[in-house]
Amino acid sequence: MKGLLASLVISTIAYFVASHYIGRYMDSIDIPKGMVRGISVFVLAAAVSYGVAFVVDLALS
Repeated sequence: MKGLLASLVISTIAYFVASHYIGRYMDSIDIPKGMVRGISVFVLAAAVSYGVAFVVDLALS
């Protein structure tokens, strides 16, 4: 149970950090804000979050 909670907390933090930096990167390459960009940021940040959760689960098990 302890590993599950740690994985949830760390992956949530990773999601917000990744979405921030992905958004900044897309700003720097002048991608206009819109629905496609928002969905792209969500999907990429979710993938990072899942990856971090997987690594935390491997490390704690």
